[in-house]
Amino acid sequence: MSYRPSSYSIDSATRLITIFTFIDGLAQGIYGTIFNLMLRTSGMPTSQVGRITSFFLWGSALLGLVFGIIADKINKKQLMVTTHLLSIFFGTYRAISPSLIHLGISSFLFGGFSTATSIVLSTLLIIKTARESRSKVLGLNFGIGMFTGVLGNVLGGVLGDAFPIRNVLIVASLSRIVALVPIWKLRLYEPKYEGKKGGDTNAFKFFSVLNNLDRRATKVTLYYFLSTMSVGFGAGLFVTFGNVIFYDIFHMKPSLIGLILALAQLATSIGAVFSYKLGKRFGEMNVLIFSYVFVPILIVLLSFIREPITFTSVYILRFAVMNMVGPLLTALVFSNIPPSLLSSINGMNSFINNVARALSADLFSILTKYSNGYTLIFVVSSIFYFLNAYVMIRMYKHISE
Repeated sequence: MSYRPSSYSIDSATRLITIFTFIDGLAQGIYGTIFNLMLRTSGMPTSQVGRITSFFLWGSALLGLVFGIIADKINKKQLMVTTHLLSIFFGTYRAISPSLIHLGISSFLFGGFSTATSIVLSTLLIIKTARESRSKVLGLNFGIGMFTGVLGNVLGGVLGDAFPIRNVLIVASLSRIVALVPIWKLRLYEPKYEGKKGGDTNAFKFFSVLNNLDRRATKVTLYYFLSTMSVGFGAGLFVTFGNVIFYDIFHMKPSLIGLILALAQLATSIGAVFSYKLGKRFGEMNVLIFSYVFVPILIVLLSFIREPITFTSVYILRFAVMNMVGPLLTALVFSNIPPSLLSSINGMNSFINNVARALSADLFSILTKYSNGYTLIFVVSSIFYFLNAYVMIRMYKHISE
């Protein structure tokens, strides 16, 4: 007789994963708010900041892909602990890197191991959640992650003004080790046959994963990848550089930038927690399509608005509307994929996302050299977001057949 985890064990696992999300998200929020600002305020050109971010994203893409594949083959808890510890090490090291070469290499590895941890985490959450409650649980976890980002942005900005930014980065990075406490308590049942049941997930034959899906699941997965690619290109042009953008355009202090980013994440966290209700009332795909059509319109407005309050308001609205529906898309897609292939599909999707963002970060470095660079950045970004809306509409037509 096969073992079935009880509802108590599922609730307990969900709780522990959520606690990890809160602790690690808070530390990462502080770190992420001020890292690029440390580089920028130390005299590094915006174009060079873009290059360092590109290294981070390439690491996220390549190592994230590898770990996404092998996560289907080995113990997920052990893998998550290992990648998390390595992420802490390289995150700390890149804050004290003595040269650009060391900074680039450590950023690459930090991005890779951080992404590997998030891939395993999201896979565990999906495995440990009943299908009928998946949208709700993913929305709640996503909302909590965003809320910790709110606190992290505020604390990062305030601490960055009050203390040397480098010292704040080191303390924030090292404090992430506390997040391992709930993971150590996590009990996982991973039968030996699960790694074999899903078919060939060897790293050198990765795309054979699609051969293990039925026609509907294959269509959903391919549209998911196309959506990820278009959003990755669009978001990589400016979302990753939100703190730098506010610094360059309006010359704001870290504390004010942190507050703005915090408000954006607060609005997103509130929306994400209740997004499943919108999905139930209006239909998940209808909510997704509305959001994905509305967002690029807001980005076009950012191309021309240069009044601080209006620009900030539109930026926050765009951020919230785009990200609050993320759990709906994740639940919709992953509910059509066999559990044995979740890590592989998740890893492939993360790879596509980070490759697109890495290429966009390089383009960001080029466009910021022009006097109207940020206008160009927002216009180009809106094109990719409109493409994503088209992909979602096509996906809706196919899955409705």
